[in-house]
Amino acid sequence: MNWIISTLHESWINLLSAFGAFMIPAFFFICLGHIVKRGEFLNALKSALPEFKLNVQLQLVNVLFSAPFVAIYVTAIHSFMIENQLHLIKPGSWDALPLVFVLFMAVFVGDFFHYWRHRLDHTRLLWPAHAVHHSDTHVSWFTSARWHPINLLTMRGIGGAAMLLMGFPPVAIIFNSFVRAYYGFFIHADVPWTYGKWGNYFVSPAMHRWHHSSEAKAFDKNFGEFFCIFDKTFGTFYLPGPCEGPLGVHHAMEPTLRGQLGYAFTPKAYVPFVKLMKRKWRALKPTTS
Repeated sequence: MNWIISTLHESWINLLSAFGAFMIPAFFFICLGHIVKRGEFLNALKSALPEFKLNVQLQLVNVLFSAPFVAIYVTAIHSFMIENQLHLIKPGSWDALPLVFVLFMAVFVGDFFHYWRHRLDHTRLLWPAHAVHHSDTHVSWFTSARWHPINLLTMRGIGGAAMLLMGFPPVAIIFNSFVRAYYGFFIHADVPWTYGKWGNYFVSPAMHRWHHSSEAKAFDKNFGEFFCIFDKTFGTFYLPGPCEGPLGVHHAMEPTLRGQLGYAFTPKAYVPFVKLMKRKWRALKPTTS
């Protein structure tokens, strides 16, 4: 009984914290929308309202129910890594370096790991959960809060483990999380900015919008979240200009809370993955003479 009360209390605290955390970006992006879209802002807001409501519902589910399990999962991973001294760089090695350099490296190295984590989300096994994030047909700043609980486990687990693997101090890990969260809001914003020549170095809202495009030419492009160097290095960079085409996915995923959460648990969502595994199994199976 005490566990239930404690969980409900923690969920309520998380809900209040999440509500407070969204107030500043909400005010900022409402002002930005008025400035960029001017007279078209209210029409754009009205057309995006159904998706926005669904984003709110998914966020509430994650804050109230998913957050405790994600916290336990991530804490278990971190404890295991610390107890078994699983790290590439020994903790404390960064202490002798300037703090600004350490903070920059945390964001840069974090972006490298998140680039590959993001590509992993686009594989056949994890895509049904990640597709929830991509199902928003009116991508806005709040799309960055639209996640399936399974996707949250991969994000928090892989991202957090990677930072511990590199031995970063707590201040650098917190800074990386803070920058990544708020810049994630910004690159999902409904603005046509490409950053001009700087778009070759930093991920812009236009670049990330192409990542959410439903056009085949943009599939599996622009996985970076902050720097462009990894997309350019591994051949996934795509930025022909502002993205003005359709967004979303072509899956039979109902635009309801139940449809979004349930899609990753339907066998049909994994048919391509099952077929791939069968082909690989047949290729490895020894032939009989």
